[in-house]
Amino acid sequence: MKVIINTNVILPDGILFDGVVAFENGKITAVCKEKDFTIPDGAEIIDAKGLYTAPGLIDIHNHGSADDFFVDNPKACVEHFISHGETTILPTFYNTMSLEDMIQGADKLKEFSKSGIGKAIKGLYMEGPFMRASGSNSQMFKWSGEISKEKYSALVDGIGDFVRVWAIDPDRSNIVEIMDYIKSKDPNTVFTLGHSGATSEQCEKVYNPNLKLQTHHGDSGQAPRINQAKFGAGVDEYALCDQNMFIELICDESGIHLSPYSVRAAIKAKGVEKVILITDSFPRTGDYKNDESKGIKYGADLNYDVNGLLAGSHLTLDNAVRNVMSYTGYGLSHAVRFATLNPAKLLGIDNLYGSVAVGKVADLLLVDDRFSVKQVYLEGEKI
Repeated sequence: MKVIINTNVILPDGILFDGVVAFENGKITAVCKEKDFTIPDGAEIIDAKGLYTAPGLIDIHNHGSADDFFVDNPKACVEHFISHGETTILPTFYNTMSLEDMIQGADKLKEFSKSGIGKAIKGLYMEGPFMRASGSNSQMFKWSGEISKEKYSALVDGIGDFVRVWAIDPDRSNIVEIMDYIKSKDPNTVFTLGHSGATSEQCEKVYNPNLKLQTHHGDSGQAPRINQAKFGAGVDEYALCDQNMFIELICDESGIHLSPYSVRAAIKAKGVEKVILITDSFPRTGDYKNDESKGIKYGADLNYDVNGLLAGSHLTLDNAVRNVMSYTGYGLSHAVRFATLNPAKLLGIDNLYGSVAVGKVADLLLVDDRFSVKQVYLEGEKI
């Protein structure tokens, strides 16, 4: 048994001060006040020296580090993100990958996920090919036009058992047919509203209980104009109005993806239970510098494509937690919830992950009050 003492435990709705966390065989066995716990003989004592104990972070939307895509160098990517406290990661495939790339990449990542630090990979997030065929890096897209049953069935049959989230565009002509096929293969799959120019009414028409998420809120596309004066209600508005739907937020340090006001408004509308922080981390694809006249503002955690379009980030999830606290005034408990329990609930794995609780997997972090990661435990083993 290992026992963390002299720690404050970050819980979903508060802090357990002067706490203790015990774990054995990869599972948490005790979470309580230190005064209420007797350390067994022979236990390994971990003195946190006042640091906080937090659950491991869950990044559901992540293409790779600034240097590598997950599919090209999974070891380097996992090492990078796990050092920042990300103990559950969904590598994300994009429209820039062909059918063959996706199938081969899924096989590679599935094999890597079977042991060691690779166990941090819990499946895939498919940000393509069933979204709008436009946006950042569109000059490299491998999917365009109507997607035939032959092609989508080959993809779903080839990798569907490893996919946790499929992004869709309600404006695609055969999207309901595609969704039905995916769901027939995996009834627990999660659909997310991805890049789209759909109206809220179109979103409503494709609704099913598995449509639970909006991909990076505020950056999924606007509905068409109703007239010269205003846009119609689109994906953003639909996601805010559907109280059962989670939304993803990218909180970069410069407030470029979403301004602090937008972040505050989104959390106020959705509540603390339906917000998920993501990195949308993406390898460097250009060398753009500041050009304020074009809306290009350089930041250490931003990424732009070769055309100067904002294309994901170089965020890590610990920094996203820190940024959302800075933007909103929310404290450690709720900010950490956005990156732990909420994504675990979305994926249906909150019985094992997402909070520091008895019976859950001992994916644990020791952090300071600024949420700087000092130690990482993956299934109870120090990384």
